[in-house]
Amino acid sequence: MNIYTFGMNTKENRQIKIVEIIQHQKISRQEDLLDNLLTTGYSVTQATLSRDLKELKVGKIPDPQFGSIYFISSAHSDTYDLHGVQSIEWVREMVLIKCIRGYANSVAASIDNCNIMEIAGTIAGNDTILVILKNNTSFDDFRKALITHFNGVDYLF
Repeated sequence: MNIYTFGMNTKENRQIKIVEIIQHQKISRQEDLLDNLLTTGYSVTQATLSRDLKELKVGKIPDPQFGSIYFISSAHSDTYDLHGVQSIEWVREMVLIKCIRGYANSVAASIDNCNIMEIAGTIAGNDTILVILKNNTSFDDFRKALITHFNGVDYLF
């Protein structure tokens, strides 16, 4: 073991490296990320990498070159970005969020990760999300909660 790899295999260091790789490279497959980690001296299994990706709130977004790539959903900040959202509409006491094709799952995951108390749950398709609100939650309550948790969404309302 050389000086550069000593202590690299801690969970914290490994997760920092995962974030660094995803932020600086287009990674489309978990196997490619695993190979990258192994090549740089991290000892990790596929199962551990899967848990790390879940803990780091890593999602996938469409990419014209690779089909889809991993991205970090601002998991290390108090506010998040909603990449790919085109519109938000109140429909029969539920909320319909229209997204760029392929973004709905990532957007729904970002919303779910915030644990917004006004939201009972989300259901995502390819380009549409149905947000089911808790009883007695108004659209204005939902709007305020979303603006609190997500950067730059106020223009969508």
